[in-house]
Amino acid sequence: MVSVQQLFDACEDFELKTAKLYSDFMIRLGSEDDRVAQFWEEMSTEEWEHYVIVHFGRNLCERAGMMREPVRTVDEATLTELEAVLSENVARVATGAYTLKDAFRMAILFESSEVDDLFMHLVRVIRQAIERLGEYHLEKRIQRANAHMDEHVAGLVRAIRRFANDPELVRDANAAVAAHSR
Repeated sequence: MVSVQQLFDACEDFELKTAKLYSDFMIRLGSEDDRVAQFWEEMSTEEWEHYVIVHFGRNLCERAGMMREPVRTVDEATLTELEAVLSENVARVATGAYTLKDAFRMAILFESSEVDDLFMHLVRVIRQAIERLGEYHLEKRIQRANAHMDEHVAGLVRAIRRFANDPELVRDANAAVAAHSR
């Protein structure tokens, strides 16, 4: 079990790393096709938006006095495992030894991993802070974030269909969407 503080720290790190990876994909893989560059730029921007929500939520939870409270649905082993997966892929991207299909595989891994689940746990914690503080007008911001999550993954599937020409990748991406919408 982790604290609200630990969950915020992990989610900030994961969202930031993923945004940077997608930005790296845009720079390296988009040089030959502007449509590919635009796709990865949009994916990176959406991860940055998640990061902003985490930052916004941290402020609310700090004001609500929740940072030391336990998050019973998350354990440290999960955070450690996700950090290892992201770090391994950050190192791989740093070498430049990957293709567009490799980038899609990494994105499927990230988008079907528990990172999004952690983000959704965090959203529930943020909602508790909104409730405690009585700042219900902020709920709209959280609702918009939830609506964008499904579209984010669906956009990945559409891009794989459009740019990868690989039925196995499409199947894997569809499985990620199915897992994400559970």
